[in-house]
Amino acid sequence: MFGKYPAEIRFHGTPARPLHNTPNSRSFRTVIREDESAGPNFADHYTVAVWGCGSDCVAFSIVDAITGKVFDFPWGSVSWNDEKDGGVGYRRDSRVIHVIGSLNEGGNSADRWYLWDGTKLKLISKNAVQHLDRSNPN
Repeated sequence: MFGKYPAEIRFHGTPARPLHNTPNSRSFRTVIREDESAGPNFADHYTVAVWGCGSDCVAFSIVDAITGKVFDFPWGSVSWNDEKDGGVGYRRDSRVIHVIGSLNEGGNSADRWYLWDGTKLKLISKNAVQHLDRSNPN
C-alpha cells in the first residue's frame, strides 16, 4: 500500500526545530527533537518520531521539517501482544502510515492504514490482524 500513495522526495534542507505546540511535543521534546534532527523519514519532509510507552507499545508524533509544527497521533499509543509484525511502519517516499495493534491499549486490535494529508491522518483501510501462533513452541 506504500506505493499506492507516493510522496515525491523534494526536501533536502536542514529540518526546522520542532515547536512545542502539542501535548506530546512538550512531554517528549527530547526524543522528538533527536528524531527530527536525523532528517525526514516520512512523506518527503516529515519525521515520524517514535518512543516506547511500555512493553510492546509505542507512541508517535509527526513533525514537519519545514515549519517545525508537530502533529500528535490522535489515538495516543499502539500496543500489541501476539499480533504478527505489530507496531508502526512508514516510508519517506509514501504518504501512508501502517499501524498494527490496539489503539490506546483498547483491545480492538487491527491492521490499519492511514493516509497523511499534511495535517491529519485519515483511516483508509482496516482489516483483521494476523496473530502469532503461540501453541507451537518451535
